[in-house]
Amino acid sequence: MGEIYRQGDVLLKQVLEIPQGAQPLETLVLAEGEATGHKHRLEGQGVQVLQVPGPAPVLYVRVPELARLVHEEHGPVEITPGEYQVVREQEYNPWAVANRQVAD
Repeated sequence: MGEIYRQGDVLLKQVLEIPQGAQPLETLVLAEGEATGHKHRLEGQGVQVLQVPGPAPVLYVRVPELARLVHEEHGPVEITPGEYQVVREQEYNPWAVANRQVAD
């Protein structure tokens, strides 16, 4: 099993490889709070955020060197080199058609 890192409602789960078709994004922000505007963002040399497009786009992170996941309300988390899938915490509603991401 690979590394797993969590900061608030954002989880990074190490994967063997990032899927084909993932497209690099211009941002290092993984999640932005709807209420506060605070951001879960990566800091580090050469870090990339990639997105696999689709009806439910999936984010991935490539970390070539030690990096940090930072947020205004949480302590920083050191991320070791590797490739990770970004998983957002979901709210469960048994009456809804689909779960939704937790609002920060």
